[in-house]
Amino acid sequence: MKRTGIIIAAWLLLLVPTLLIGGVALRLLQHEQQRLAGAAVAAASERAKATAESIALAVAEVRDGLLVTLRTLPQEDLADRLDAWRLDNPLIRNVFIWAPGGGLSLPDPQQPVSDEEADFIRRYDALFTGRMSWNPPAPDPGPAPVVDVAESFFSARRELRELTQSKATIASDAAPAAAASAPSIQTGGWIPWFWENRFYLLGWIESPGGLHRYGVEVETMALLSRLSGTLPTVPPAGEIYALVDGNGEVFHQSGVVAITAETPKVISLPVGPALPHWQVTVYAPQGALGQADGDSFLILSTLVVGAFVAAILFGGSLLLWQAWRNLTDARRKTSFVANVSHELKTPLTTIRMYAELLGEGRIADQTKRHRYLQVIVDESQRLSRLVNNVLDFGRLEQGHKTYSLSEFDLCETLQGVLDSQAVRIEGTGMALVRRIPGEVWDVRADRDAFEQAVLNLIDNALKYADGSPQLEVELVRDRRNCRVRVLDRGPGVPPAQRQLIFEKFHRVDDSLTTRQPGSGLGLSIARQLLRDMGGGLTCSERLGGGCCFEILLPCERKAE
Repeated sequence: MKRTGIIIAAWLLLLVPTLLIGGVALRLLQHEQQRLAGAAVAAASERAKATAESIALAVAEVRDGLLVTLRTLPQEDLADRLDAWRLDNPLIRNVFIWAPGGGLSLPDPQQPVSDEEADFIRRYDALFTGRMSWNPPAPDPGPAPVVDVAESFFSARRELRELTQSKATIASDAAPAAAASAPSIQTGGWIPWFWENRFYLLGWIESPGGLHRYGVEVETMALLSRLSGTLPTVPPAGEIYALVDGNGEVFHQSGVVAITAETPKVISLPVGPALPHWQVTVYAPQGALGQADGDSFLILSTLVVGAFVAAILFGGSLLLWQAWRNLTDARRKTSFVANVSHELKTPLTTIRMYAELLGEGRIADQTKRHRYLQVIVDESQRLSRLVNNVLDFGRLEQGHKTYSLSEFDLCETLQGVLDSQAVRIEGTGMALVRRIPGEVWDVRADRDAFEQAVLNLIDNALKYADGSPQLEVELVRDRRNCRVRVLDRGPGVPPAQRQLIFEKFHRVDDSLTTRQPGSGLGLSIARQLLRDMGGGLTCSERLGGGCCFEILLPCERKAE
């Protein structure tokens, strides 16, 4: 009992640390999954910021180019020059000239030449009538500061922006001499304008001396069409980049998956003052960004950790099971030694007692002398069988059992074994019934091993077939095998025990077995001997009650 407790404690010492290690490993894997998801979101945020800066840079380039051209326009015939420029440049939707105190002179508010000019006059009426300031509104606040590219010192695209400004300076220097000699223009800029939930962009320049202001209205669709190339052409897997207008509608996106109101949003960054209220938004149609990669990593890592924990538990359990089995075998062998010692002592005591009686000459009756001698012979045979079982068990356990294979007549050999045991069987009150053909059935096997197996079955029947009127032995064959059946009318073997009885040291635990001495080796040795010779031994229920043990051996039938 103490050793059993030690084995259980050892198993718990193996189980608890292994489970703790597995739990800590899974926790670390979850943290790693969260880190990967966070890294994916941070990378998407950087890409969105770069995209927003690219859009701001593209808008700034268009605006600066238009303002440079406005500054280089000669003041003579300004209205005609502006109108000609509008017709030639697809980025320009409308042009205007406005004077403080004088109002709008181009287009003519009294006689607009087209519906477009009439809409333009109505659209900017608040500006041209002085109700709105010419100063642009403050930029949108955002979760992350997005600085206008034209003024950003830290932007990654600073060199490109400076290159654009240098080109504008060169273009200004190359203007006609009349424009170059004109006084410098003091003010100008861009006004983002919202009218009927639509975005417009108005650029203006103030003439020398502040006599009037003139400028252009940008064709919004032409401008925005140039921004489609700023979004990632092939976004990373699981991401969609979209340019969202001030109304929250997707103007352009990269990716083939349609964006709906239910599509998970990762991050939104404002484009900046160039496009007020416009945003660059990153969507994750498949759920949380990086979740798929994180889930795959977690599943794979969990399987690896699970396999590691299972391997430790399996290996440790196997070792503990082996220790338990060795402990059980040790106990069984101890019991086996005690039982064998008892079984050896019984026949030796009987032989000694009857030999002393005969040796002292106290038995004068010839019949008694003959019976006493028969008892000595029977007990000697019992002792011989027991010693043979012990020797066979030792050889089989060590793998040193050798067999002397030869051809012999199975029918004749079986008859000889039964003849030697007939008196013993009839002495127990059983009638021996033989059903053995009068033919020659040759088998190739070890004769001694076969006889030992048959004797073990007969011993088993005599011990446990209590009350059986007869013991039947029959020999039959099929196309390939010879079968020796030993049948009795005893209590039989329970179905759950019919395989266990062939294990070493196993005995059916009931009142009958406790009354009979034994080591639990006879059937195990018999089956192992037969298996080593290519045969087998089985146990089944006999029809009408009792037990049937069947020996199987390959054989060839020959005519007598």
